[in-house]
Amino acid sequence: MVSQRDEYDIGGTVEINIPSRVDFVAVVRMVVAAATNAVEALHGDRLDDLRWVTSEATTNAIEANLANDPSGRVLVRCLVDEGLVQLIVSDQGPGMPQKQDVPDITHPERLHIEGGFGIPLMQRLSSAVNFVAADTGTTVEMKLYQ
Repeated sequence: MVSQRDEYDIGGTVEINIPSRVDFVAVVRMVVAAATNAVEALHGDRLDDLRWVTSEATTNAIEANLANDPSGRVLVRCLVDEGLVQLIVSDQGPGMPQKQDVPDITHPERLHIEGGFGIPLMQRLSSAVNFVAADTGTTVEMKLYQ
């Protein structure tokens, strides 16, 4: 039986499975933005935030795969609904590294440290972030509300 909500649901899910190559980051960002625009899920600055977190999560997943097995794939799922986008990025890498002792991204000492901005950026720009590490890779789940 189909509920009334399902019958009129304007959201949807888009999946893209890419090789571990950085030249595919722009493709993923474009697909996620297009899916979001199709149902007008996010607007303005929140759409820009989605583009940033998509790039960061996809780049991190590619780097994780390249460190483990360059033939590994990255799966990106984008679930869109009115006022909400859920982005799920999965890699086949070695898992999350141990927490490094680095200053907050807003601290002046960070000016002398290369890299390490992806996860703090995802945490600041998303409404919710969850990292699921397993022996078969890491999955990052993010929600962005308008």
